[in-house]
Amino acid sequence: MIEVRHEPPDSPAATALFDEYMDLVRERAGRDMRDAEHIFATTEAFDGPGSAWLVLYDDGRPVACGGLRPLADETGEIKRMFVSAAARRRGHARRLLGELEGIARDAGKRRIRLLTTELLPEAIALYESCGYTIVSSHIEDGHTDYWLEKDL
Repeated sequence: MIEVRHEPPDSPAATALFDEYMDLVRERAGRDMRDAEHIFATTEAFDGPGSAWLVLYDDGRPVACGGLRPLADETGEIKRMFVSAAARRRGHARRLLGELEGIARDAGKRRIRLLTTELLPEAIALYESCGYTIVSSHIEDGHTDYWLEKDL
């Protein structure tokens, strides 16, 4: 059974999933990759009005997570979206993304943006297949990072 729960971004499940996510990023980017706030945000970013933190459970096991934080205008930003390796290719990321977009839409947001990297081509493919477009790019730690957006 699939269940999406609103949880604190520092819950045990969220922390374990974020640690696994950082292991993947460091594996691809190099062990000296830093947990930069401007890339990943802090847990506090998902703990105020217009924010949300979701954990997706598959048969009672936490397998995916992601957060939404409001920006200054009519834009929401998705951060820390991740699906554990054992649970990939089962539609969890698409479902989680849809849930986060729905929360943003219900909060009056007209646009969603997110940041990803060339090191995660599967994430770029997912976002583009869900209607996101690359709006800018920059080099971070020797790798190209992309800002993507979608009108809601």
